[in-house]
Amino acid sequence: MIHVGIDWADTTHFICILDDNGKKLESFQIPHNHKGFEGFDRKISRFGAPSQVRVAIETKDSLLVDFLLELGYQLYFMNPMQTARFRDRHRMSRSKSDAFDAYVLADAVRTDAHLLHALQELDEISLQLRVLTRTREGVVNRKVAIHNELTAHLKRYFPVALELFGGVDNAEAIAFLSTYPTYQQAKTVTQTRVTALLMKHTEVSPAIAARHATKACALLKEKQAQPQASIAQAYPVVVKSLLRQMKNILAELEVLDEEIATLYRDHPNKDLLESLPGVAEKLGPVLAAEIGTDLTRFQGVKALKAFAGVCPVTGQSGKYKSVFFRRACNKQLRRAVHLASLAALHKPWARELFDRLRSQGKTYGRSLRAVGEQLLEILYAVLQRGVPYDDEYHMQMKVVHGRHCH
Repeated sequence: MIHVGIDWADTTHFICILDDNGKKLESFQIPHNHKGFEGFDRKISRFGAPSQVRVAIETKDSLLVDFLLELGYQLYFMNPMQTARFRDRHRMSRSKSDAFDAYVLADAVRTDAHLLHALQELDEISLQLRVLTRTREGVVNRKVAIHNELTAHLKRYFPVALELFGGVDNAEAIAFLSTYPTYQQAKTVTQTRVTALLMKHTEVSPAIAARHATKACALLKEKQAQPQASIAQAYPVVVKSLLRQMKNILAELEVLDEEIATLYRDHPNKDLLESLPGVAEKLGPVLAAEIGTDLTRFQGVKALKAFAGVCPVTGQSGKYKSVFFRRACNKQLRRAVHLASLAALHKPWARELFDRLRSQGKTYGRSLRAVGEQLLEILYAVLQRGVPYDDEYHMQMKVVHGRHCH
């Protein structure tokens, strides 16, 4: 076997090649472009075929990773913290360099490949879903940030605006506040004008528009505390800017949701995933994207639970024993399982487990993660069997296996 370490960067990658005995065969650099990638393949091919080459690298998402996986190289992902520990094995000092780190990575995959995470290509549809769902999560985070900023500004000079249409992240509020960004402007508007404005700029029905207009006008008739004149002049400019950003974000989310729904319809595990309690059309695509269609990517259900971050980490030495929250995991999958666990609490078995752990003094988060563990055990069985979740079958299996839940 040939063992390769890649210390990657945005523009240049340092490469180190070792043989089975740890002898350095070659060390070089390549640029981050197609020509550089091809140069890497040519140099490596002098020592062995891609199937005989193990490559260690500290990233999962890179054009270089895609290129090497496509050619059939055996790739292993190393967390930078792992690299730091392996570096200590070679040097006591804190000195480091890119070339030396490439050597450390190569030596780690030579001696401890069984401890490292082998990268496997996701199936095409799951990979596309992953890109879209993670992008959507980023857009949602920006929406939350803008919503918080809008809320803070409106509290300062126009607080009643937050009550007019149930928030500021909907089309009704954006249309109204873009036209009437201050209390002085808004308090003079008639119910008929508000109804017409909502009908023009949103897709609500006439009845809903009239109901919202009635509520808004009633609130605006109440006497409101007024800010200083300079504040009342400056803040509306900022609020209108944020409202434009919010409007664009809502439009982008709508486009992304349509793209995700279209792609998700063809995912082979769609029906199996959505049969689980707590998993709906918003969480299903995330689970599909992060888990993929090939369950053999995970060595077992324990590996899947660790990947999702729902099971704790135990530290033990002599009489000392402590249980820690698992931080190293797939953050997107952990969030999806968390939300699914919340929604699953309407199931008697989930509620019983959650309430029992809470009565034993477990924290809210730990109790909810226990529900998540059960959900992932169910999901693993469902995907293995290829049969949708069934409440009655689940309860039968709990009796058969003598499970009294965590």
